[in-house]
Amino acid sequence: MEFISQLIDKKIMGVNIAAVLSIEEYIKFAPNILDKNDYQRRKVKSGGKTYDLLRDDLVEGCVIPPIILAVTNAYGADLDLLVKDAIREKEEFKRWAEIYAFIERAATDGELLILDGLQRTLTIAGILLRGEGGFSEDQKNDLKASLIRTEIYVGLSKPGILYRMLTLNTGQTPMSFRHQLEILYNDYIDNAQLPDNIQVVREADEQRARGAATFKYSDVVDMFYAYSTGSPMPYTKQALVGELKELKFLESFEYKPKNDDMQQLLVAFNSLSKAVEELDDNWAFDTEIDEDSPGNDIVRPFATNVASLFSRTQVMTGFGAECQRLVDQDMYGDLDAIKAQASKIKFSGEPSQALDQLVGILDRISKNAKRIGDAQRAYFQFAFRALLNPNSEAYLDLSKCWLSAEETYQMMF
Repeated sequence: MEFISQLIDKKIMGVNIAAVLSIEEYIKFAPNILDKNDYQRRKVKSGGKTYDLLRDDLVEGCVIPPIILAVTNAYGADLDLLVKDAIREKEEFKRWAEIYAFIERAATDGELLILDGLQRTLTIAGILLRGEGGFSEDQKNDLKASLIRTEIYVGLSKPGILYRMLTLNTGQTPMSFRHQLEILYNDYIDNAQLPDNIQVVREADEQRARGAATFKYSDVVDMFYAYSTGSPMPYTKQALVGELKELKFLESFEYKPKNDDMQQLLVAFNSLSKAVEELDDNWAFDTEIDEDSPGNDIVRPFATNVASLFSRTQVMTGFGAECQRLVDQDMYGDLDAIKAQASKIKFSGEPSQALDQLVGILDRISKNAKRIGDAQRAYFQFAFRALLNPNSEAYLDLSKCWLSAEETYQMMF
């Protein structure tokens, strides 16, 4: 590995070291760091022509963009002090060789993270380690001898790593907006600390959120954003860029007073979901009902059972936004007080009739709204207002709150 230049990154207070090495050198340590970065998405499943083309190009000697790495915090104060001296002394700093030694040690120890270039790394590994593409030994040897550039960040804090991952996301297959949100709020939810068997599934986990008490992390973030803003409208890319630009999320990593709020909000929502499911008499929306039924023209029902109903982000964001409003208006002291209402809710009529009515209302909204998702989010905020507001005529009544919300929705829209 030949180190060729150094730059100070003033934004995230780290140093960036440029290096050149052969692909053979890189592939010796790359497999050991593929799963080192918990924030990194897994292999893109698009496969197909894009990555076939990259594979062929690599064998033909294509120069790829630099792979961006970062040294982990495994070396503690010894490396941190060196980096701080480099940032402070700048051009006068004379101990770069010591930092280079730490980088080489990190490569040997597997203490590097891939910030940008995971798919390129996996493509190289596929050719040389798994024999993908059916290339000859001569072609593989030529590839091993090819040179690539890397940039290695040293001295980054965890938020610095996350920030760089977000801003480096300019590759052939962009990181999904959902995954960007998960990175932004990475430390706000820990499955090991969640009660009531709640599980939160991240995009990098490569599994679907199925079953009771299982939620997508991006939907939980969406609900928390609705709670933070008091609006059920979705977290936009513009909002993400704004937070990045102002570095609000970096500042909040060390002191996150709202960290507990996200967990409490999720626990309150899950409690309400469980309470409704316990009262629903095993309701399932009948998609094959007779011609005289008022719901016979509903081709795509919003939900067919309570579990699917409460897994939808429209429901979660409506709940989050209304919780903020109820707390702001001093109707409840905190989220725990709202959670306590779950044990008090009831159906004053037949559960199946009330829930069938809900599906019908949502179908009517979808047929008339210009932005269906936004309209449904607004509707569910009104529904939770009717259900949880002590001054509402539908207070704690799951048979009345849906119709009351429809009346409010029609007046507002």
